[in-house]
Amino acid sequence: MTKILSFDSMFIVNPIRKLYILIIKKILNGKSSSNNRLILYRLDKDNIFLTDKRNISGETVGAAYNTIDSMSIKFYRYIEKLRSCKTILIKDMPLYQLYPRQTKLKLEGVLRCAMRLKNLLNDTEERIEIITDRQTASVMKEAFLFLNYTPTNLIWKVNMLLTLCISINSILMRSVAVIKMYVLPSNLPNEYFHKHINSDAPTVLITTPKIRPEDFFTMYVKEFNDKFNIVLWAAGFLDVTPSDYKRIGFKRTTKILRGVFDVENLMGSFNSYIADILLIYHNHADLSMSLDVTNSVFKNQIDAHISRLQTDPVNTYLAIESKRRGAFILGDIEEEIFYCDSAVCPSISENTESVSLALAKNGKVTYKGSNSMINYRLENFSNFNDDYLHQLLKVDSQKKIIFYASAPSKEQNQRYITEKLLINYFSQVNDFVLVIKTHPQDNGIITNNAYLDSSRPANVILIGDKNQGRSIMPKKFYLFEDFDFNAAIGSSDGFITMSSSSILEALILGVKTGIIDIFNNAFYDHLINKDVTMLINSEESLKLFLKKKALDIPDETLNYFGLKNTNKEFDLGTYLLKCLEEFDQKEENNQKMGN
Repeated sequence: MTKILSFDSMFIVNPIRKLYILIIKKILNGKSSSNNRLILYRLDKDNIFLTDKRNISGETVGAAYNTIDSMSIKFYRYIEKLRSCKTILIKDMPLYQLYPRQTKLKLEGVLRCAMRLKNLLNDTEERIEIITDRQTASVMKEAFLFLNYTPTNLIWKVNMLLTLCISINSILMRSVAVIKMYVLPSNLPNEYFHKHINSDAPTVLITTPKIRPEDFFTMYVKEFNDKFNIVLWAAGFLDVTPSDYKRIGFKRTTKILRGVFDVENLMGSFNSYIADILLIYHNHADLSMSLDVTNSVFKNQIDAHISRLQTDPVNTYLAIESKRRGAFILGDIEEEIFYCDSAVCPSISENTESVSLALAKNGKVTYKGSNSMINYRLENFSNFNDDYLHQLLKVDSQKKIIFYASAPSKEQNQRYITEKLLINYFSQVNDFVLVIKTHPQDNGIITNNAYLDSSRPANVILIGDKNQGRSIMPKKFYLFEDFDFNAAIGSSDGFITMSSSSILEALILGVKTGIIDIFNNAFYDHLINKDVTMLINSEESLKLFLKKKALDIPDETLNYFGLKNTNKEFDLGTYLLKCLEEFDQKEENNQKMGN
């Protein structure tokens, strides 16, 4: 029997993609002398094999999300020690270090695929022939080495036509990415803000989000106002210069990207795959400006850097340069952090192994009892209209609305199966309406397929995101210019998601919540274990969820998850001053020991 397995990889451009899929189809449907075959292929943009019964891409991996997450970081560092494409540089800075999140997410997909292969191979003693391209075979072999797994019943069969498609696509897409880098303008501001209060006061570097930087400034930066000189870089444009700050502009420079087509980074090697991750990327336009931002702000003496996330080149490079110059890095954990001297988490539940991997040796973790990211999302939210969704979608006021937030997970087959289960179930429940909202990064293809392949009930409403523009499916999705996500959550009778962090907003807003997990991925399992949200893993548990009322969650439990700030005395600025004193004392002791 021939099976098919996909893993998330780089975009394949037309017409190469059509040829690639045509070859996959021919192999899949062709005759073979082997009884056990598996075709390992790159996930297609349109995922045309999504509903194929031979597709095993949605099967359970066998490891929880947090485990996979930490493993992918370890895999990233494992590769860094081996080779890490150090020849791909911009102004002598390896792209491998500037794009840790981008690389880590792709490696996470590789690990999930490798673990599915491992499960398949362990379930049989018969030999399995795996057909793929040379680069993919090299990638999986490296993943097996990392997992310390040596299969004895595996035969690799490299298809030269598939290899040719991937190799040509690599050269074309790298060329396009580099050209776009120099042609397209950067979306990053070429200015920063500086506030000087005292020459004896330490200087802290802070960055704001791209969206609603004014709200972030009001909510977050004020904690540092009277204690520090502040260097502030706003990823989104601040139209009005904050009081007591100076607006300082800097020029954009052009940096040359080197090593793009070095021989060791071409063709079917594992190294070429890592090079593709780094180079085939849509947003290189901000890469050069990221270096300019960092070089400009470090014309000031920076004593400390508050790093909330290291998910883009500018925030990553700011952390790299802070470490190189000996500035103290405090990770105020919101999203992924790959290095910090000490960390602050909303609560003990957020102190995962990934946080431990980011900490410097002997670095400590403190819990502040509030979630800055969720507080920022809810800042100035006042649209508490219980009928918001009913009025917006013209739904009968007697019907209850369940709001489902779809996340842009690369586990597309699992998303498809999950959303199809939801849609089919709600087709049997007349008193409820299911509203599905896609993520800003999602064009709705998976949700649309789930809807079309189900019973297409009238009580299921699909809402796309305006950021997708023409990419979204206009015939099936509602598009609203000013859709209020928080108002939608607050006006619903229940909120469901697979993995979206918006579940934390729902909990603060007092809405009944459920995590749908039929593949044992264990997203937000700490919430389920503490009876803060409900686990939905079958039609029976979904039925129970609809019947139940919102959970009555004590304040102390909400505080445990950083969702109710009862720790009024915690001041991030005061805490940073204490950390700096300890940091300076350690540096002084190290110098004495060195002498």
